Amino acid sequence: MQHHIDQQIKHRELYYQRLKPVVAYIHSHPDQPVTLEKAALLSHFSKYHFQRIFSALMGESLTQYSNRVRLERAASLLFFHADKSVTNIALDCGYSSSANFTRSFKEHYGITPVSVRKTERLRKQLTKSLPPQKINMELLMQLQADRMSEQTTALCPTPAQVINIDTMTLCTLRAPQGYHLDGIWQCWEQLQQWARTHGLDEQSVTKLGFSHDNPLFTPLDKARYDGALVIPASLKSAVLSPFRLSTLAAGQYAVFHYQGLVGNLLPFQLALYAAWLPNSGFEPDDAPLIEHYNQPAERKHDAEPANNVIALEIWLKVKPLATTTLG
Repeated sequence: MQHHIDQQIKHRELYYQRLKPVVAYIHSHPDQPVTLEKAALLSHFSKYHFQRIFSALMGESLTQYSNRVRLERAASLLFFHADKSVTNIALDCGYSSSANFTRSFKEHYGITPVSVRKTERLRKQLTKSLPPQKINMELLMQLQADRMSEQTTALCPTPAQVINIDTMTLCTLRAPQGYHLDGIWQCWEQLQQWARTHGLDEQSVTKLGFSHDNPLFTPLDKARYDGALVIPASLKSAVLSPFRLSTLAAGQYAVFHYQGLVGNLLPFQLALYAAWLPNSGFEPDDAPLIEHYNQPAERKHDAEPANNVIALEIWLKVKPLATTTLG
């Protein structure tokens, strides 16, 4: 039992070590907001899952963390470099103009940058919230790990199994309204009609949903959701626009069971990244989160879409957690 706990601690520490170059980059490049692609490259985590991993371990999104660091650096410059103008500080911290900087600063601190320099009371008030001028990255990450480990997660998903899946041929259709549930229903009605037209049993055919974007960071109508049917090779030529021919990559998948309200599915999915993945000894492979529908959803036309009941499996493509990263 103790060995298992020690392994979980070791695995979680490796996750923080993988995030350390990203955090170091944010602190050392306040004038260059880090992109998702850059952050994923620095951490060697899949770009499909980086945002969820970062927010689960750091307690805020990549953008929120980066913006906060930039504003804290700007406050330091306002206090300790009276020779610098507000415009110069804005540019030094990556803002396109002093107006954008002033708006962001006031939203964060409740006062304007100019106000900071006017009274000693404000100076003392804000100085208390500023980080040390020199960042000890090891200490910062350890403090963050301790803080997040103290937070209990209401949901603690455990995979039913970790299985190997062979390559599958898919007939895929993009939902017309992103992650809005009405558009997803429409997507599946079209796919099931396609299945009937081509002689497939719409009840038994394998049905998969691909969630390409994280709805915490991407507007629901901009997020990309694909519904997909697993089809035999003989039907490849029958996949015509607006349907697309694609494949499910072979590999190792952690399989989680979910049964409940559609509206509770997202918190369950996010808990995979906060409560299970960092302790598991796995990291997500380069593929989006997949929903495997065991049975048709019980759609109640007189109810809110989120109040419909659904039973499904969540497939997360995984690989062994890398213990070292490239330089």
